[in-house]
Amino acid sequence: MVVFDSSILIDVLRGRKEALEIIESYFGEERIAITVLGKYEILRGAESSEAQFASDLLRQFCVLDFNDSAVAEMVKAYKKLVRKGKMVNELDLLVVGIASANNETLVTKDRDFLNFESKRIRVV
Repeated sequence: MVVFDSSILIDVLRGRKEALEIIESYFGEERIAITVLGKYEILRGAESSEAQFASDLLRQFCVLDFNDSAVAEMVKAYKKLVRKGKMVNELDLLVVGIASANNETLVTKDRDFLNFESKRIRVV
């Protein structure tokens, strides 16, 4: 399974063909997922004219929840970033924690995720 960050799905909603192609490249290869936070971000930001499309799009994804394992992974990532003198948005920590807790690869367009220096994070 691969976990998509909301940055890619937001681009799909904006009609960016390359974002849809990224997602489609994983169909059939493995299951696709989004975090519960990503789902929130997509639904929160969808204009009323996009709401149905957003809901239909999200139905294609397994939704990974935030739990105690994700908290533990978040704390590890946070402490590693602090030691390196690098910080990221707290929501990015949540997303990484959820993906890590599920032992999945995170795919994102957000270059801030490069601060994590993880082989399980792909910035496209």
